[in-house]
Amino acid sequence: MKKAFLSVLIVSLLVSGAVMAAPGRAYGQREEGGPLRERLRERWEFVRERIELAVTRYENNYQRHVEVYQRVKEKLASLLEALESKGYDVSALEEDLGTLESMLGELSADYSKLMGKLKEILALTADQAASVFLGLLSEARGLLREVREDVLDIRLFYQQEIRADLRELAGKTE
Repeated sequence: MKKAFLSVLIVSLLVSGAVMAAPGRAYGQREEGGPLRERLRERWEFVRERIELAVTRYENNYQRHVEVYQRVKEKLASLLEALESKGYDVSALEEDLGTLESMLGELSADYSKLMGKLKEILALTADQAASVFLGLLSEARGLLREVREDVLDIRLFYQQEIRADLRELAGKTE
């Protein structure tokens, strides 16, 4: 994740250097298809490739997270059924499972917003990117921060709440 963040940061710095130059003008040139405009297009293609790579990485990471969380939900649900059939009070675990599912829904919504913003960036042309890229990139970074916070919240919830409730039930079963 740190590498992805650093690569997006480097890409944004490269593009910001290209964006700062006035499009279509280089050392007195005012031609429409001048060397500067061509260079901006080349840079934008490089940036698009880097963003596409980041999007692929984010999608892979998200899929891994979803798989892990699904396994946790399945194990927790089967444990709930087994303990409930033995007559234990599993209300705390049922509440934890509901909270976990709502947290996963929030992660999914935030991730969808992030992917939408990144795909919006990818849809830009070189000329459009010169004017709006940095703003969209800033928004995407904020959304990425939210997604990472959601993942951390889920991990902490599992470690602090669900495990504590499981330990409490284990103490009652002995």
